[in-house]
Amino acid sequence: MVNIDQYLQEKREIINVALLKQLPDQAPTALSEAMRYSLEAGGKRLRPILTLAAAETISDIDDNTVNLACALEYIHTYSLIHDDLPAMDNSSLRRGVPTCHCVYGDAMAILAGDALLTLAFETVAHYGQMEGNAVKAVNIGTQLSEAAGMSGMIGGQVLDLEAEGKDLTVQEIERISELKTGALLRAAVICGGIAAGATESELGKLKVYADNIGTAFQIIDDLLDCEGTTEELGKPTGADLEKAKATYPALLGTAKAREKAIELYDRSIKAVKELNYDTEILEELAKKMIERKS
Repeated sequence: MVNIDQYLQEKREIINVALLKQLPDQAPTALSEAMRYSLEAGGKRLRPILTLAAAETISDIDDNTVNLACALEYIHTYSLIHDDLPAMDNSSLRRGVPTCHCVYGDAMAILAGDALLTLAFETVAHYGQMEGNAVKAVNIGTQLSEAAGMSGMIGGQVLDLEAEGKDLTVQEIERISELKTGALLRAAVICGGIAAGATESELGKLKVYADNIGTAFQIIDDLLDCEGTTEELGKPTGADLEKAKATYPALLGTAKAREKAIELYDRSIKAVKELNYDTEILEELAKKMIERKS
């Protein structure tokens, strides 16, 4: 049986090295420092780990796959930098340290986020230059641009902003979650599958797995904002309630929200078990995602 904590630690260490190794040398010093600061702040590295887990479920992985997985973390870190800005969530703490704009100023934080987003697609382009990867890179680039753009994460952020202080239905909250959080998590899994040469049928099963666990992940995130502490989460808690954000606990209550997360987790496990591979790592990752305390 896989030791999921050991697996996460090993993959996190590999990704942390690769993330910094791919930072461009020619960037202006202030920009490079702001990018590095936000990447070195830590984090679970969940998205690139999902990419690697999906890929090695189907096939073997190499350094090129690791470098590709970093693109997911560049996009995620960019989104956090921008989310924390005064015009957005106005947060002073992220991953237990002052947020990028608090250290480097709003303008440099915006530019650091922009640079990380574009670095993600530069990373995909470099991956595509490797022999046999050109078509894969096009498909991966398509997945990432859709997941990060107006039909994915950014679209979800807009809906989330517009929903503040409003009464929403479960379906409307699901739509926000699907775009704001789920789209990039789904892309992480799908990109790993594409890199490993998964068939369309296999990608379909990975998509169902990722869609369900992505929404479950958001529900747990909402619950932690209600029930967790700043010390546990590394960021201020209670922000959702303060801004009257539309969340699962706000609409369903904490008990029903947790039941919903478990239901979605069960669906994700059912889907991934339909793959004709050893899916223990993906199953254990899903379990870890809904049992997390931070």
